[in-house]
Amino acid sequence: MVEKIDGTVPGAIQPRPIERANVPEAKTQPVAKQAPVVASATYDFQFRVNTKTQEITAFIVDPETRAVIREIPAKEMHAASDVIRNLIGPRIDRVV
Repeated sequence: MVEKIDGTVPGAIQPRPIERANVPEAKTQPVAKQAPVVASATYDFQFRVNTKTQEITAFIVDPETRAVIREIPAKEMHAASDVIRNLIGPRIDRVV
């Protein structure tokens, strides 16, 4: 049973204090002189389900151009899972 915890462990490495001489000072400006805040980009998200494999794919889309920025998982991962499915498919009797 632990009766007292004093915070020291023999042989333990203790953290070093931060030396203020090595820390650069923050450059602060009055609010009026700060750079204007840029609006963050917004993206659309689309989800698609492959009816054959029941896999879900998420797409990050640019709302203005409707171009796909990112596909999760990537096309290469879908290709890899197709290869694996074809290799082990005949060896599995049933899907649980």
